[in-house]
Amino acid sequence: MKILGIAANFLNPGEARQCIPEWQNLFVKAGSSLHKGNTFRYPEFSNEVWHEMELVVRLSQKLKNASLEEADEAYNEIALGMDWTAKDVQNDYKSKGWSWAIAKGFDQATMLSDFYPRNHFGNPEELDLRFEINGTVAEAGNTRDLKIPIPHIIQFASRWMTLHPGDLIMTGAPPSPGPVVHGDVCNGYINQSCLLDFKVI
Repeated sequence: MKILGIAANFLNPGEARQCIPEWQNLFVKAGSSLHKGNTFRYPEFSNEVWHEMELVVRLSQKLKNASLEEADEAYNEIALGMDWTAKDVQNDYKSKGWSWAIAKGFDQATMLSDFYPRNHFGNPEELDLRFEINGTVAEAGNTRDLKIPIPHIIQFASRWMTLHPGDLIMTGAPPSPGPVVHGDVCNGYINQSCLLDFKVI
């Protein structure tokens, strides 16, 4: 099972839509980073962990060099996920030209809600996403504002690696990711449904 993420995939408010780029900045997160529950434990090695709440799709088919139509039909479940990032580690490693593996792959770095049928909340490409910290909105956006839509992400990934049923794709965080601190109470929503409810410890 693979967990794939994509960097900087949401339009900022007022940002004009461009053509879908030929190249996408995909990255891989460790399977051991998966976590469910009502707490997120701050990693001991970081002093600056950022939230990045995203729509997650779970693949139901094996794909290689998929057409766009095949990619669009390749998932039947969605969830909300946290792509936690140890930002201080990431920035240090980026300055050295190193990968993001530790910054995004530590234990509990991929927090997931329950999965739901693809269309449970409506068209997955037109869903409101909202992340709140202590009752204040920290991230908000609609999946229609993904720079690279879900089928295009799946199609691109299938060019370079065989995708398998159960693989997860995190589709990008709405504006604006930022830090969390010990004691924060966090909630994640699709439309008006709360799927994530946890405390940072």
